[in-house]
Amino acid sequence: MADRIGASTSVVTHYVGGRDTMLRIAIRRQIDLRRAEGEAVLEGVKGAAALRALVEWAVLTPDEQTHRVWLALVLGSRGEPVLRAELDLFNDWWDSRVRGLLADTGIAEPDIGAACDVLDVVVDGLVVTGFDEGRPWSPARRKRALTALWAALELSELRVLRLHP
Repeated sequence: MADRIGASTSVVTHYVGGRDTMLRIAIRRQIDLRRAEGEAVLEGVKGAAALRALVEWAVLTPDEQTHRVWLALVLGSRGEPVLRAELDLFNDWWDSRVRGLLADTGIAEPDIGAACDVLDVVVDGLVVTGFDEGRPWSPARRKRALTALWAALELSELRVLRLHP
């Protein structure tokens, strides 16, 4: 990092304070950027349309490099408390937004947790498909999977989400 900014290592460590602080700053920058992008996607959109916009943003808009950063963050967080804490902050934001959007669609409170879990699994799974043994899923294939999910959750026409008939 010192070489990159044209400073000595001692200058960097004087201002940064150590490895954990440097790691936290770098990861928080990425997380704050992603959270700001997600919030921007939600501007002017409500209910089911906002839920779809947020999920589709998470799955379809990031480039491969962004997905690689997130995959590394998730995998690295297991043994790195600093990474785990930063990822938990993002996950808290995500879950709060998704739960709120699910509530806005009219879903009953007992079903919000299950619906949030389903959406988390789908989003995580579709991000990981980008690294499928050198044959990543195309955005079109991911979009088809999301379209099937919206239909299953009765969101294909932006109807109110109902998990139980």
